[in-house]
Amino acid sequence: MTHRKIVSIDGGRAEYWRQRKLGFLLIHEAEWALSRLNRAPMYLHGGYDENGDVIAIENLRPYADMEDAILAIEANETAVSILVAQRRTKIGDYEVKAVIRELKDRDRD
Repeated sequence: MTHRKIVSIDGGRAEYWRQRKLGFLLIHEAEWALSRLNRAPMYLHGGYDENGDVIAIENLRPYADMEDAILAIEANETAVSILVAQRRTKIGDYEVKAVIRELKDRDRD
């Protein structure tokens, strides 16, 4: 037996619009993190060693920011429902697993 969560849409409630605004904000933040990731340098300058060679430090912050943004979307039911409605399972190359699971469950029914 399939259990579906019935989502009530009450456009007159401030809470409904607050949740929608937050959901879209999380999606926008993930898109912005992807943009920063695509523009970010791969390495940062870390100084010089005793031979005068550059010590390169790998720039991992943009990757961590992107992963955090995807996790924030997956933790927000409204953001997931927005992406499900758009049938959008990825932001860039990053899969939103909660959306994929929801779409598979819907397609199975």
